[in-house]
Amino acid sequence: MKVSAIGEFALIERIRNILPKPHDALFGIGDDCAALRPTPGRDLLLTTDLLVDGIDFTRQTTTPFRLGRKAMGVNLSDIAAMGGLPRAALVTLAIPAEEEIEFVDELYRGLQEEGARFAVEVIGGDLSASTALMISVTLVGEVETGRAVTRSGARPGERIWTTGRLGAAAAGLTALRAGCRLRDDQVGIPFEVSDSLRETFRQTIERHLCPIPRIMEGRALAQAGAASAMIDLSDGLASDLAHLCRESGVSATIREDQVPIDHAASAVAQRFGHEPLALALQGGEDFELLFTSSWDPADIAAILPDTITITAIGKIEEAGSGCRLERLDGSAVALTGGYDHFRGTERPAISTQPSATNVIRRATSY
Repeated sequence: MKVSAIGEFALIERIRNILPKPHDALFGIGDDCAALRPTPGRDLLLTTDLLVDGIDFTRQTTTPFRLGRKAMGVNLSDIAAMGGLPRAALVTLAIPAEEEIEFVDELYRGLQEEGARFAVEVIGGDLSASTALMISVTLVGEVETGRAVTRSGARPGERIWTTGRLGAAAAGLTALRAGCRLRDDQVGIPFEVSDSLRETFRQTIERHLCPIPRIMEGRALAQAGAASAMIDLSDGLASDLAHLCRESGVSATIREDQVPIDHAASAVAQRFGHEPLALALQGGEDFELLFTSSWDPADIAAILPDTITITAIGKIEEAGSGCRLERLDGSAVALTGGYDHFRGTERPAISTQPSATNVIRRATSY
């Protein structure tokens, strides 16, 4: 059945029935506004992210359920980067009238399931007819007063850290562009690969389609006061480190041999002739946390969950030299690249390695 067959208000009621009754909201779906009661001693955090069909995703390469999970997950990652605790979400959906109702059902189930992992409830939003599918999530979070970690607190001499390993999401995008598809938990690959490599492809595609927000890690760093500045890696390490340095008024150098490249990303990159380091630096959508700290490594490790790896990848320096990558031979090159919505393509990350100049796009057509 098409959305046009039941109309706007029946669709709202259908969505309302899909979502559990909110426990945290004073008012939810059904009134002109949703309402939350602020928690004493905490500041509100507000973030929003827009996903557009053909730019940030394509329906040929994802499912509505996974799209819902990702739309919620990228906003959760923003709250994590501030050290916050997410609370409630508003969802705005622009959708063609001839879209199947089941698509909307599965989209909201994905939104609800990803939110429920972090006790987030969808408490309202808006619907509109559109020639293109667009989904925007506005997420409300909280952080202890004065404890929000911004991008502007980095100081010379501090170490630069990242959680997890990088490049898997970009590797998954590369696999999708090559015709691979993930349906349920089975990956379809239009060429011969070994069983082990098939699982590697599945892992990277899953990371691209359903990122893992680092809420617990961000909370731990903020509450302990361990991070002086923090940002989530959405546009790529090269680009996001530049954002942090610009806001803090500093420079940075990271070491090539310290960049934690995901093992699955390396395998997929090599299968397609890409440079794994380029995926880690430029690829984006890893949604790991990049942060700076003056703390000793052992003290940082002690406050984070045992399940997460952290890596010191470089140091913050005085302003003036920009962001640089120190190569294995001791030379240094400018660290550039990363996703830009209005440029469309990235600049080369490493001018001295031709294979690193492969263009890696965040989404668009495959």
